[in-house]
Parts: sequence; structure tokens; C-alpha cells
Amino acid sequence: MSKSVAIIGGGIAGLTSGIYARMNGFETDIYEMQSKAGGLCTAWKRKGFTFDGCVHWLTGTTPSSSYYKLWDEIGAIRGKEFYNYEYYGQARDAEGNRFFAYADPDKLREHMLSIAPEDKKQIDRIVRDIKVFMKYEMPVEFSFSKTYPTLRILLMFYKYRNPIADLASKFKNPVLRNLFQMVFDWGPMCSAFPLWSLALMAQGNAGYPIGGSLPLIESIEQKYRDLGGRIHFHSKITRIITENDTATGIELEDGSIIKSDFIISAADGYSTIFNWLDGNYTGKKITRAYQSLKLFPPLVYISLGVDGNYSQEPHSITFPLKTPIRIGPDEIKHLFVKNYSFDPTLAPAGKSVLTLMIHTKYEYWEGLKDNKELYLSEKDRIGEEVVKGLSQLYPGIRDKIEAMDVATPLTFVRYTGNYKGSYEGWMLDKKALTIQFPLTLPGLKNFYMAGHWVAPGGGLPSGLITGRNVIRKICKSEKKKFVTKE
Repeated sequence: MSKSVAIIGGGIAGLTSGIYARMNGFETDIYEMQSKAGGLCTAWKRKGFTFDGCVHWLTGTTPSSSYYKLWDEIGAIRGKEFYNYEYYGQARDAEGNRFFAYADPDKLREHMLSIAPEDKKQIDRIVRDIKVFMKYEMPVEFSFSKTYPTLRILLMFYKYRNPIADLASKFKNPVLRNLFQMVFDWGPMCSAFPLWSLALMAQGNAGYPIGGSLPLIESIEQKYRDLGGRIHFHSKITRIITENDTATGIELEDGSIIKSDFIISAADGYSTIFNWLDGNYTGKKITRAYQSLKLFPPLVYISLGVDGNYSQEPHSITFPLKTPIRIGPDEIKHLFVKNYSFDPTLAPAGKSVLTLMIHTKYEYWEGLKDNKELYLSEKDRIGEEVVKGLSQLYPGIRDKIEAMDVATPLTFVRYTGNYKGSYEGWMLDKKALTIQFPLTLPGLKNFYMAGHWVAPGGGLPSGLITGRNVIRKICKSEKKKFVTKE
């Protein structure tokens, strides 16, 4: 009789775990607290518009990529059409100067030199290193034959372990210094990440899947179901059952007890470790991580359905506000706009979807959660002020808005349970760069974790890789050969 695996969470990590578990002969059940699969990889519809909350690009969209092979294994990308970006993003300063972060490194070099010829030495150094990133793919699994490329790319990440602000400060030209930071800035995130992203885009290996998150997750869910996997919606976990330091089952909110040979949590890390397991299986490393590592900051995520064709406008642009917007303790001085006009499936003909991501403080929103009237009023105020700021870029846009949605950190917590509303877990700063999380917890048998809480940097690839690897570990513990075909 086949052994059973109970998987908590129906996002990318949970579905991936389920697919590889089924490929390897395990009985699988996924328990998802929402009404559909996807977790953070999701989208929602408003008045004929589709607002995507996840995919900007997907690592591994060229058939030669190792990631492509894995995406194909889980049914994610076969038959998908991809849009490849000419540039990572644009930035415009208050004087109207523009910077285009071109994916093509030679075109990027030429553009940067046109702004700051005095920075040729630093520009050439950055462009050279982008080309180094292009030579070596981030490994999906370790092997001795891949030791050199693995070390090479890890050394590049270490070289660029400091944030973009540090890298931008090396430019002599104040215009380039400011615009470079605006287009790439991600707080303490190591500057290797945007440079690596540019390298992927230059290779056509970071395309956007037309249709966005929903078709992507639906195809993965269908693959799981086709393999005979089961998924249970509206199934919220309250406890992971342990007996003699062995995970033996889960308890649902309705009191149901589900027994299983193996438990995988592909859900929120804090809830898993400190709530469902009562903090009984931690150790110093895990405790320190949740006390001191930086999170991807939670977001105010504003989605707009606009009656107008914005296909000639930038797909991504950051610009300064004439009047800053106050959100709790923070003064927002710039807006980052994502324009989805390149995806005709998200809006009716002649109309457009725009989204804006604004970093915020979770504690501010937590203080509003018990005052619904004040909470809704604050969402409305921020939405209107953001649209007013957006009017600097697109005059008259307020009268064209047909749908508006404002999600806050509390929305992210309610929908996914993610710790403090963080949308990608641990920020890949220079401290997290040196940390490797195990897929197990100390002292607990038959229990595994997958997803961005065990893979600093987050993103969809973290769910893919960790979901695959936990099944590889389970197969090893069962002395079974790990296979990747049904």
C-alpha cells in the first residue's frame, strides 16, 4: 500500500510537492484554506478587468534553461506564450530625465554612457558582470559537474551583496546615480538580484506568461489532478499532530483529524513553526531567523482598470511625486507603476490594467484591523491620493478609471496567512545570502517544509525547487529512486 503525504497549502510549493509525490507513487492530499489554488500566485476580477497579484516574469522561459525543464515537468508552461521585455524598467526624475534599464547589456552600456560619460569605468564594470551572469545559470540541483558554474554565480552574488543604493553611490554623475537607484531599488535586497534579472531578460529567459498568474496556476493544478492528486479547499489548519517527535497528521479548523505518513507544510513559516507546532521544534538558527532576518516588506497593492489604451506607455516606470503620500509613519515620495497593456487578456479591448506596489509597515495596518470603518476609509484615501499622483504621469486618468482595488498587508494575511503580510518571505540581503535553511525541523521526523520561508529571496522558483526537493528527500528516506515522470 502506498504511503500518504498531507500537504498544507495549495500554492506553487504545495502543488509542486504534490505533483512530484504523485510521480513517485505517494497518495497525496493538499489542504488549502481558500476556495482556489495558487496562494500568492493569484489574480482577481473586477468589472471585466483581471488584476494580477503575482507574475511579473518567470525565471526559465527558454527551452535550454534547467528551470524550463522543471516548469515543464509540473505542467506550467507547455503551450504558453511569453512576452519578453526589452527593458527591466524605466525611471524619470523631477527634471524629466529618463533612464531605461535595457536588458541588452550593450544597449544598456550605450544608454548609460549617453547620460554619464564620466562614469565609463563603473558602467563598463557593471555591464561586464551582467555578461558574467549571462554565462552561468543558477543551479536547480547540485552535482560535481556543476561545481564551477555554481561557485561562479555564488561568487557574483557575494560580490554584489550590498544594496542598490551602495552600487548607485559609485556613480559620479548625480542624474545617473539617482535614476539607477530609482529603477532598481528594493531596499536592502542585494544588488546582484536586479543584475541577474537583467541577464535573464537579455537571454529571453525571464518572459511574462500571457494570461498571468491564473492560467499558470490552473495548468499546474490540472497536472496535479491528472496524476490523481486530491485537493481540499476551505480547509484551514489549526494544528500539526505529533507523536513521539514524529509528525503523524493535521487538525483542521472544523475539528477534523487527518492522519498521514508524511506532512509537508508549504504554508506560512511562522504559523507552521510557532503556532501549529507550538514552537517545540526550532533551534537557535530558526529562532534567530524569525527574530532578526529582514522580510520582504508588506505592500499596499493598488490595481486600476482604466478606460484607455496605454500600450504605448512604459510597461514599468518609477517617478517622483510632487506631493508625497503619507501612509502611517512613512512618506511615499515615488510611485512604481506596472502597465499590463502588453497582455490583452487582462482587460477589454481598448482598456488597460495598471498596478502600483507601495512598501508599507505591517504594524500600522495591524493597528487598524479592529476598526473596520477607519480601515476602509484609509484604503479609500490612499487609493485617491495615488491616483492623484498618477495624474502627474497621465493627466486626466482619474475620469477614466472604471475599477479600483486596494489590497493591504491585512489582505495578504487574510488570503495567504503570510507572516506580517510579507509577499515573498525573507529578503535576500547580504545577511540572508549566507543562510541556508533546511527543509526539515530539528527533532521532528516525517515532517518537511517547502516554499519561500526555507528559500531566502522567494519568488515562484523557490516554490518549484523546494517542493521538488522535499519529495526527493522523502524518496531518499524511503530508499526509493526519485523520478520526474508519471
